[in-house]
Amino acid sequence: MKPVLFTIPLVDLPVYAYGVMLGLAFISGWYLTLRFTNRQGLPYREVTTGLVLAIVFALVGARIAHIISNSSWDMVRMKGLANVLFASRCEGLVAYGGYIGGALAVVVYAWLKKFDFWNMADCASPGMVMGLGFTRIGCFLAGCCYGQVTDVPWGVSFPPGSQAARELLGSTAGANAWSPHVHPTQIYESLLGWALLPVAILLLRKRRFTGQTFLIMIILYAVGRFLLETIREDDDRGTVFGVLSTSQFIGLALIPLSIGLMVWRWKKGVRPNPELTADEVRQSLRDQGVLPGGDKDAKKDKKDGKKEGKKKAGKGK
Repeated sequence: MKPVLFTIPLVDLPVYAYGVMLGLAFISGWYLTLRFTNRQGLPYREVTTGLVLAIVFALVGARIAHIISNSSWDMVRMKGLANVLFASRCEGLVAYGGYIGGALAVVVYAWLKKFDFWNMADCASPGMVMGLGFTRIGCFLAGCCYGQVTDVPWGVSFPPGSQAARELLGSTAGANAWSPHVHPTQIYESLLGWALLPVAILLLRKRRFTGQTFLIMIILYAVGRFLLETIREDDDRGTVFGVLSTSQFIGLALIPLSIGLMVWRWKKGVRPNPELTADEVRQSLRDQGVLPGGDKDAKKDKKDGKKEGKKKAGKGK
């Protein structure tokens, strides 16, 4: 467990483990999503803009969800909403808030630009669950999101000053002593993400309609997360009705919603595009002007040639 991986010399700037893993999640998810959207022939520039919006609003949504689930309104009043939302250490991020915030941003953008959100969401599903695998390793290194005290052989103890030590032993004792052995729920959820990755890729290849992969992943994650929440112990979970954690409540709401949307998408019967070959992908990117040598370049060259011809004709006169 190492919340700070290293410190950048001269500026004395700490580099946090969670921030590094979150960055890896975004970068790997970005390239994996583009791999699948390119094969579907989705518009490259709209997809990349959608991904940028998804990342920004995922961070905002994750912070807002943390504020709501932990009733941190006093902190907002003291520090201001902007300072609380953009905390420097990337602490206090709720996964569900990030997923919902990012998805809503892309829904709105796709509606404005009139491109297929559901197909893009399917293509993004493997990257999303892979991101879960990375970020929960960051949680483990940071010492947050820990589990209940346990005597299982793989139980872990977090160092003095960690969230687990402070919350389980008290702030004074926890500053000088290691925490009791607890379930490494962060690793459990990371393994859940890595286990869902091949499932998401398989579903993406076998889907019958757009939106199927995305909605099934929501259901599978909601079930897995609900079960993991039963052995979580950290104070950041929040509670609803004094019985369910915030994430359990959200998961219970998302499962019937996803089933209903899946029935609706199935009835609409919008099938995914035929998968493009590698050569077809390259040609599509050329035609969109992403790679050189496509239709846009040819039209530009033709236009430039006409302009040059007019200039020469003018000189001849």
